[in-house]
Order: sequence, then C-alpha cells, then structure tokens
Amino acid sequence: MELPLWAIFGLLSATFSAGVMLTQERVRLNGFAMAFWNKVACATFMLPMVIIMGAPANPYFYMLLCAQAVLWVISDVIFFNAVTKVGAGLVSRILPVSVIVTFCLWFAINPPMWEEYMSTPVRSGLIFAALCASVYFATRLRHCPVSWQAVRVIWFVIFAAIVGPLMAKLVMGEASFAQGPFAYVFFEALAMISMWLVYYAIKRPIPAGDLFNWKNAKGGFMVGAFSCLMVVTNVAAIKLVDNPGLVPAIKFTDTFIILMYYRYIGHKETSDVTAGIGIVACAAAIIFLKSL
Repeated sequence: MELPLWAIFGLLSATFSAGVMLTQERVRLNGFAMAFWNKVACATFMLPMVIIMGAPANPYFYMLLCAQAVLWVISDVIFFNAVTKVGAGLVSRILPVSVIVTFCLWFAINPPMWEEYMSTPVRSGLIFAALCASVYFATRLRHCPVSWQAVRVIWFVIFAAIVGPLMAKLVMGEASFAQGPFAYVFFEALAMISMWLVYYAIKRPIPAGDLFNWKNAKGGFMVGAFSCLMVVTNVAAIKLVDNPGLVPAIKFTDTFIILMYYRYIGHKETSDVTAGIGIVACAAAIIFLKSL
C-alpha cells in the first residue's frame, strides 16, 4: 500500500508538533511572550517561501484567514491561562473530543461528502470507529479527572479546536496547493501579531522588558522553527484530505513520539504508554482504510 500524501503530511505535522512541545518544555517562557515570538518567527521563516511561490490572489482566502486568526488569538490567550489554572494534563484530556465533532460537522458543510461516505458504509463505519478509538486513547494518556469547572474555563478553546480545522479546510480551498500552505502560515502570523500588539497595548499582560528581550525572542524563534513547519504540513494535509477531522487524529501521534523520546533519554513519564500505542494503531487504521 502506498502511503497517501495527506497522511505523509499529517505524520510530518505530528513530528514537528512533538518538536514544538519538547522545545517549549525546554525554554519555559511566559505564555504570551512565547505565543508572540512564535508567530514572529513563523512570519520570518515563511516570508522567503511566499516571495518565491507567490501569494493567492483570491480575496476570500484573506477574509477567511483573518476570521480564523481572530479565533486563535482569543483561544491561545484562554488556553495559556487555563493551563496554569486547571493543568496541562486535564486540558489535554478534554480537547481530543473536538475531533469527533469536527469530523461530523464537515458533512453539514459539504453534504455530497456524506453521500460519498455512505456509498461504502462498512469502510466509513470502520473509519469512524477508529477515529472514536483514537479520541478515547488520547483522553487516557493523562490520568487527570475531568470536571465541568475545567470545561467551563476552556469552552472557547474547545470551540476553536472544533472549528479551526473546518476553517482551515475552507481557507485552503481558496488557494493552490503550491501557494496555500506557505501563505497560510505567513499571513495568519501577520494577522495574529497585529492583533496581539493591539491587545498588548490595551492590557499589558507582561512588562515590555519581559516581552521584548533576547531570551524570549530566541526561545520563540526556536519553537517557531518547528511551529511553522508543523502548521505548513498540517494545512497541506487538510487541503488534500476529504474530511479535515481526520488530520487531528493522525496528529495525535505526536504524544507517542514524545513518549518514545522520554523513554530514550530516561525521563520518567506518567503517561499511559498503552494509550500511546493505541493512538498509533488507530492512525494506521485510518490511513489504511482511507487508502482502500
């Protein structure tokens, strides 16, 4: 079986995602400073590619992209605050459920896709079962009890996780495959940087000396090197796959990559290794079933 291109990009995105998280863990910067410099790095790294490949001429690409940027600007601020309030482990247990909702909502946006899936009910049923299983294993990775209080704290983050891949699919539909991924990262970064600067001027979440210093810029660029590659490959996968809800399920393999890295360096980790293996098995099943 030849591995489909969308799956290759999805697995690459998972690898770069693991790099983002491991680098963040190493540099340990303030959340707002990390988010800001990460996007500055993304814009910087993608500028040469946009110059070489060109930018989409379709105005709807930029309209949809700006709308999505607003979504992530708000979500990121809530997310970083929520991690300090309720813990990263608990947040990581709640968010995977969004994948199932995203998968189902795409059929409402693209009704012909429902007919296509129903033309092969057994295969489609198995794909959905594998998707649900991957979500189950993702929620099992951390042993943190889920509370409604935590859900109320991060409800917008959950909403963004549901809508984000759908909007990415719509955005990428307005651009060519050659230009879309690079332009997506570059212009989304510019939009988010602009919005965060306005937010910073109003709220001043951290002192200017803490935001605009070499340590934060260096750490942000280290993370941004992985981050821009993660987003480029992620939206490339979303562009190529028929249902954007499948890509996050493949991207769950980033947790397994991190678990294996921790085991390699001898780092003690409380995550469920069996659940990590289950995620990889489900991702393999989805790719196989989609290739039939």
